This record gives sequence, structure tokens and C-alpha cells, in this order.
Amino acid sequence: MRPYNLNDPQKRLIGRVMREQATLLGDRTWLMSGNRTLTFAQANELTNRYANGLAHLGVKKGSVIAMVMEPSIEVVLLAVAVAKLGAVFTTISTDFTGKFLEDAIRAASPLVLVLDEDIQSRLNGLEGAGGAQSVLINGKLGSGGAWTLGDFLEFSPAEPPEVGHWLDPVQVWWSSGTTGKPKGVAHSHSSLLMQTVSHDRDIREGDTLYACTPVYLGSAWTGTIWPSLVMGVRGAIDSKFSVSRFWNSVNHYQATHAFTLGAMHMHLWKAAPTATDRDNTLRRYLAIPMPLDLIPAFKERFGIESMPQGYGTSESFRVFDLPEDGVNRDGAILGRAVHHLEVVLLDEDDLPVPEGTAGEICIRPRQPGLIFCGYFNDSGRTLEAWRSMWHHTGDMAYQGADGLFRFADRKKDYIRYKGRNISMFEVEAVVAAHECVKDVAAYGLTSPELESESELMVAVVLKPGATMTHEEAARYVNANAPHYFVPRYIDFVESLPRNDHGRLVKNELRDRGVTATTWDREASGFKVVRP
Repeated sequence: MRPYNLNDPQKRLIGRVMREQATLLGDRTWLMSGNRTLTFAQANELTNRYANGLAHLGVKKGSVIAMVMEPSIEVVLLAVAVAKLGAVFTTISTDFTGKFLEDAIRAASPLVLVLDEDIQSRLNGLEGAGGAQSVLINGKLGSGGAWTLGDFLEFSPAEPPEVGHWLDPVQVWWSSGTTGKPKGVAHSHSSLLMQTVSHDRDIREGDTLYACTPVYLGSAWTGTIWPSLVMGVRGAIDSKFSVSRFWNSVNHYQATHAFTLGAMHMHLWKAAPTATDRDNTLRRYLAIPMPLDLIPAFKERFGIESMPQGYGTSESFRVFDLPEDGVNRDGAILGRAVHHLEVVLLDEDDLPVPEGTAGEICIRPRQPGLIFCGYFNDSGRTLEAWRSMWHHTGDMAYQGADGLFRFADRKKDYIRYKGRNISMFEVEAVVAAHECVKDVAAYGLTSPELESESELMVAVVLKPGATMTHEEAARYVNANAPHYFVPRYIDFVESLPRNDHGRLVKNELRDRGVTATTWDREASGFKVVRP
């Protein structure tokens, strides 16, 4: 193994890391997907061709490229190519269709839009490809004059001139907003690269890091793609997570590290035990979040050496590390602050709270280029989040006498569902658009599968004289929003609880929970239609 040396900030450029790793480790396999493999040298040559093709389309320093693609080797190569040009890339959810897709593309303001071949038909009805000047298709056929990635193979494999600065933004992913549009979390070359070495990942010679989560989330990038590039080991990519194929994929790639989110690993645990459960190559499994009392049994059943836990955000990556041994494992425990961040708990006046008192988790890096560089095209939100020289995470915690931080509450009005943050504001906006709806409240109820996740519930007040069935409401959401916006539970109610200022009192709704009148999507047999 030959890790790339990131001590010199000027060397923290993704394109330079790719070029130097190709020189030092040229014949060594870097990327794998299915039966396809690419060495570091082959990957570097392709990224150069892609970069020169993108430059032909006018991409330059500061340009934005948006990708609506499933996980693949091509996504990674395009990302590196964009980085070599000093441009910015962002990944948009492949679950989006219609207005959600158009709004997401327009929020990204891309010069070039890249789509998988089987997704390009979703552009039908979108005015001007959502504002993109050029469309690039990952596949054999482009329509309406669109370029394909195959066309880019004709461009020169020569290295494009190195441009950019280590603190320049290069990647944006999107975090659901709570009172408006989603936030684009912009990361610099430095923050992406430095998170790969900011805490102990236990990466060794011959390791393979395995990803099976969507690339519009950060986990595939932070858990597999960038660490494998920096550390000079293999990175394996599958387009989707599958309970039935997960362990076969691990063994196919000889994967030693894996990263799953939400309830993915809980489905693995609930699968019927077999005599071959321990016959896999995983050594270190980041299953976030995992109930702490289940970790020893999970490790024993599947023969896994290490299953570390921790807390992080899209803006900061890891904030707390939780040791696997030697601590009192109560369910709220977050762990100890990582060494490269200052962490404090502040009250509403941005003053430190006493020990044992809940305060907002606020952070700042001990040197530049270790966390995000702001919200994309949104200076107002950036300034709001960086009050009093601290980045405010929106999550609450308290610190005990043992020095460990424990989770207290969320300030943000969103729920965590299968690894996704879902904005209740966005869900309510979709339901409220129906002609029969007078008022609506969306909120979460604790998931029976994982306490840290929630099932989505909506309480709906219909307009006088209007009628609607639960199934009709669910179908409407399914047709006008991402499939995971379809509520698990729906209640038709006469009114919603509000305070003297007219604000919803959602705690009353959460406390009420599921009642005899509540419709349960799972129990009803309703089938959610996915793109």
C-alpha cells in the first residue's frame, strides 16, 4: 500500500492525486464493478479523455456538471475529470422525476448535465433540460444531439493543465432543507481528501473498500471512492444494495471494508441465518447507525473484526468517534470528539452550556480545509450556519462527567429514513398541493426496525365537502414526489394542533402516534411505484 501524502496542502488536489497514484501504482487495480476492473493508470487515462471532452463542451474552472446516475465506474471517472478542470460536480437523486428533477437540476445550475441512458427519457417535458447547456449520456445512444461518454473516448489522453486551489469547491451533495429548498453542501478538494485520513480507517495492504449506496449520498464517496484513491487500494462499486446478494458481492470483490446506511444492515441481520454466514472477507464494517447492543452479536454471526460507530454530518464528516470497547454503551452515546475538530455545546445565545445540559453541537476545524466550504449559491444559509465563528449542526447533545457526548434531540424538522434525510417541509408541500387538502402536518414515528430512524406519517385536514381515500392520497404523493415521500401512515383529522402563534405543535401528533383510524401502507398492501 502506498498512501498519498497529504501533509502539504498544495498537494491536496484530486487531479494531482490521480495523476501521481497512476505514476506510482500504474498496474495496480483501483476500480471494480461486476467483472470490470481498471488500474490506476487506465483510470487516469480515461479521466484525461473525459476531461478533454468536457473542456470541448466549454467546461472550465468553476463550471458545474450535474450527474443523474446510478453508482458506476463512469461516475467516478467523470468526477475526477471534472476535478482536473477545476470545475465542480454534483450528484442528483436518481429517484427524482418531473418537477423534483427539474428543480434539482435548476438548483445545481449546470453547464453540462450527465444522465444514464435509461434516465434520459425523464427529460421529456422539462424545459431546456432544466437549464443545462449540454447533455451527456452514459450509454450508447444520445437523443436530440446529446453527446455520449463513448464520444469522449476519441479525445486526447494527455493530462489537461492543472488548475485550481486546494480550498476550491469541487463536489456538492444535497441535504434536505427544513424550511425551504434543499441545501447544496459544497466541499473543497482538501476537505474530501483529508477526511480519508482524519481518523483511523484501518486500511491495509491488499484491502478492498466496497460501496453499494447511491452516489447522490456522501457515503460511497467518503467511505470508498476517495479513501481508495488516497490510500492506493481497490474500490468496488455496485449499483444497488441487495440483501440477497450482499455477501456474495463482498466475496466476489474480496472486500475487507463496507459501508451501509439506515436499515440496510438491519435487513442483513433479520435474514434467516445460514451455515455460511461467517464465510466472507469483511474485516471492518461501517454500519451506520447500528444499535450498540446488537454489535457484538452481529460481529459474532458474520465473523467481522471491527464495527466502529460515530456521528457525522454532510458538512463535517466525522465529528465523534465511539470506541468499540471500554465505554458504557447507553443508546444515546455519540463518543468523543475527533482530534481535528473543536467541538462545543452552545445554548440559544451561543454560550457554552454546563456539563450534563443539552446544547447544540457546534464545530470548527483546527486548520483550514477540513470541513465544507459553504452552501452552494446560498451565502445567507452559510452565514446563518456559521454564527459566532462556529458551525451550528442543528443537533443537540450533552456531555457527561466521563467526557463522552450523548445525543439529545434534533432541532431540524426532518426525519431519517433508510439513510435519507427527508424534509417534512417538502412532504407537506406535496400533500398540500392536492385540491382536496386544507391543512397537513408531516412528522416521524420511531421505526420498529431502527430506533434512530423514523417512519413517515402525515395528518391531513380535508376541505369542507371534499372526499379522499388514504390510497388516493398515497398515489398522489407517489405520482408527484420521490417514492420515499409516500407515507407509511396517513390520518384524516378534523384539525391540527397549533399554538397561539399558529405554529404546528407536532409533539402532540407524535405522542398520539398510530390510532385506530390510522391507515398503514404496509398493512394495506399498497404498492409504491419506483422510477
